[in-house]
This record gives sequence, C-alpha cells and structure tokens, in this order.
Amino acid sequence: MQKSNQSANKKYVIAVAMVLIVLVAGYFIWNKAKREASPSAGDKATTQSIAVLPFINKGNEPSQEYFSDGLSDGILNSLANVKGLKVSARFSSFQFRGININIKEVGQKLGVSNVLEGSYLLQGDRIQITAQLFNAEQGSYFWSADYNENIDDMFSLQDKIAHAVSKKLAIILPENDMQLPPRIPVAGPAYDLYLQGRAHWNLRTPPDLKKAINFFKQAIALEPSFARAYSGIADCYTALGYGSHLAPKESFSKAMEAATKALQLDTTLAEPHASLGFYKFYYEWDWAAAEQEFRMAIALNPNDEIAYDYYGYYLTAMKRYEEAVVILAKAAALDPLSVPIKTDIGFSMYYSRNYDTAIARLQSLVQKNPRFMLANLWLGRAYQAKKDFPSALGAYQKALEIAVNWPVALAAIGNAYGVSGDKAAAQKVLDTLYSLKSSRFVTSYGVALVYVGLGEKDKAFEWLTKAIEERSHWLVWLRTDPRWDPLRSDIRFAKLVNTVGLPD
Repeated sequence: MQKSNQSANKKYVIAVAMVLIVLVAGYFIWNKAKREASPSAGDKATTQSIAVLPFINKGNEPSQEYFSDGLSDGILNSLANVKGLKVSARFSSFQFRGININIKEVGQKLGVSNVLEGSYLLQGDRIQITAQLFNAEQGSYFWSADYNENIDDMFSLQDKIAHAVSKKLAIILPENDMQLPPRIPVAGPAYDLYLQGRAHWNLRTPPDLKKAINFFKQAIALEPSFARAYSGIADCYTALGYGSHLAPKESFSKAMEAATKALQLDTTLAEPHASLGFYKFYYEWDWAAAEQEFRMAIALNPNDEIAYDYYGYYLTAMKRYEEAVVILAKAAALDPLSVPIKTDIGFSMYYSRNYDTAIARLQSLVQKNPRFMLANLWLGRAYQAKKDFPSALGAYQKALEIAVNWPVALAAIGNAYGVSGDKAAAQKVLDTLYSLKSSRFVTSYGVALVYVGLGEKDKAFEWLTKAIEERSHWLVWLRTDPRWDPLRSDIRFAKLVNTVGLPD
C-alpha cells in the first residue's frame, strides 16, 4: 500500500513538473512572439510611410500633364530606395490630383503618415520646383524647399529632392541609411520622350503600349545608355505578351532582351528583374530562376508593387496559395487603390478554387470599375466554375465590349457556350477565332479551350500541342485551371503537364 502511495505521489510530482515546464516554455514562446509582433521603440521609429502626389504645373498647360506625372514618379522611385520607408505606389497616389487636396484624407486612404506635394514651372531650359512635406495625420506641412535648376539632368534633381525628404524624415528615422543609388545623367529631350513613353505605358491598352515603345526607342536613340528607357520597353512587351496581343516568341523574347540591356547599363534597377522573372516564369518555364528574379526585384526595391504582383502570379501557379495571398496583400498595401492588383487577388482565389470569395471580391470591383476588362474576365471564370453560365457569359461579354475581338475573351465565351450545351454558339465563336488568325495573333490555348468545351478532346489536345510549340504563357495554368478538368484523366494531359515541367 505504501509503495502504491509512493508511486502515485511520484506520478503526481512528475505531472506537476511537466505542467510547469509547459507553462514556462509557453511563457517564453508567448513573450518572444509578443516581442516580434510588437516592435521596439527603435523599430517603431522606422515604421514610416509616404505618398508622393502629382506636382502641379504652374504654367497651366494641360499638354504637360505627362511631365508633371513623370517628375513626381521620379521622386517616388528615388524614395522607394530609402531603407525603412514605405512608399505608396504611383497608381494610388496619383488618384489625388489638383490644388484642393485634403491631406488627412490622402493619409487615411493610402495608409501613409507623410505626404509630399509640390508645384513646378518650366521656363526654357530651367525648371523651378517647390516641394512641401506634410504630416498626414495633422494635415499640416513641416518642411518645404525651392529648387531652380537646369532641366538637362532631371534624375539628379529628383534624387536631390528625395534625399532632402529622407533627411527630414531622418529626424524620425535615425537609423535610416538614406543611400540613393547613383543615376546616369540624361539630357532633357531624351527624358521628355521617356516621360511620354511612361504616360502611354500607364494606360496599358495595346495601342498605347506600342506608342510607349516608340517613345522609349526615340529616347534611346538620343541617349544610348538610357537604362530606364530599356526597362520601359521590357515592361511594354511583357504586358503585350500577357494579354496575348503579340505572339509569345515576339513579346517575351523582346522583353527579355530589353530587360537584360537595362541591367547591363544599370545594375541597381529593380523593374528589369521583375520583367526577367515574368519571362522565365511564363516563357522559359524555369521556375527556380523566375522566383530568384522576383525576389531580387523585391530586394532591390521593397516598394515595387508590380514585383510583388508578378510574384503572386508565380506562387499561385505553383499552388503555393497561402504564400500568394501574403505577397498579393503586400502589393495591395503598397497600392491600395489599384484595381488591377485587387483583381489579381480575386484571380488567385479563383485558381485556388475559392470561387465564392473570388466572386464576392470581383463583383465589388466591377460595380465600382465596370470598364476594367480583367475584373470582368475573372468574374466570368468564377461564375462559370459555379456553373452559373448566364452570369459568366454576361461578365465575359462585358470584357469583350471593352476589348473588341480580344481572342482571350472570345475563347472564354466559346468554352462557356460549349460546356453549357449551346454547341452552335460555341462553333460560331470558334469560326470567329479562325477568321481572326489572318489579321492578329490568336493563342492556340484559347482555341483548345473552345474545343474542350465542345467535348472534342482530340482537337483540344491538337491545339494544346500547338500552344506548347508557340510557348503560350497560359500553359502555366494547366494544373490549376478548372476548365481542363475533363482532360485530366487522359494520359496525354499528364504528358503535356510534364512537357511544361510543372512541379507536382
């Protein structure tokens, strides 16, 4: 009996000891997590943010709006290199344009603590600039400066303003290194052409992208070492390839050549790395190299919302959905008013087969921005996955109204008609795609989609094989696109996935 009591007491002591160990360990783990989640005073000091608004043209010349945007964009890009400073992206910041801006509202909507605004006046080869730095919470400015310099080296002037701003913020950011990479001087005429190219690039339509390329090429003709102009060309060809407006072998190859040249001229640029990542992901199907390029772009510029966005595409295709959500959320935090980035979050949810959430998000977007083509396209895809074909076709038709005869939208419509049982309508779409091939690029991936909707599997595989030959970037979605589900049990589909090299 005594032994039994001793044994019970021993077990009790061990149990209490175990509980104490768990509690102590739990305390240290909790305390460590709390310290990591709650930055120290020094860390809080580096949690600063800023938005750069379009500078106002005192000359009141509407034709010079592109110059105003370019001036502000250059300062924004310089500030993006300042360590420890979150910089609101161009798209969101430039929604606030004009002379009666409510600084507090800007701060609230963009989630920033500081706002830089200003004005400028062009007089011959001179430019006069006034810059003001505001506390967004209070709505009052605490720094201003005037500049009167030659226009021939705008990059240097933009860096000078950014450096002055970062110095002022260094009162709040004592650990900030404020190191801005050196920039090669660019003469006024070449810089002006570059700004016009960027103005067209920001509109993103195929005609504007082609105009932008022309302006960038003119800038390079004047300044052969103009790295940012090469980067602009890479951006344009990347966008043209993504929308299937040009054949992959033309668009992505030219994007790679331009991005490579840009980095040869200026190794500090982040944007060409994002373009190269896009190329390696969508064209070369080199997954490891693509991820390396995206990470390099983000390391060089942690405020590059486009790099985060592209990386989010990649992670979604790799079925790393949780990581994709985190990365796309970072892109959205940098560019909170960006419809394309919000659309891409819905796009990622669609591919992860979270259709209801995708529909809710994309519905909200198209209600506020009915003319955004991609939001309508992805909304249609999510509706179709739920077998709501009337809603899907309605969304697809809106996308087609915005981008007339766009083969990508036509293919989506043809597939939906076929799957829903309207074979005649699907065949009519197929005929349209065939007729368009004589005047523009039509992705074979899209033709294959219509055939799979019609239930013609052999024809679908025939056109998927052609898509591989043309290096269609859409093939990276073979594993995730639910529209290919009717083919997944066929050994030929597994071989296609293996040819693209998609990891298990």
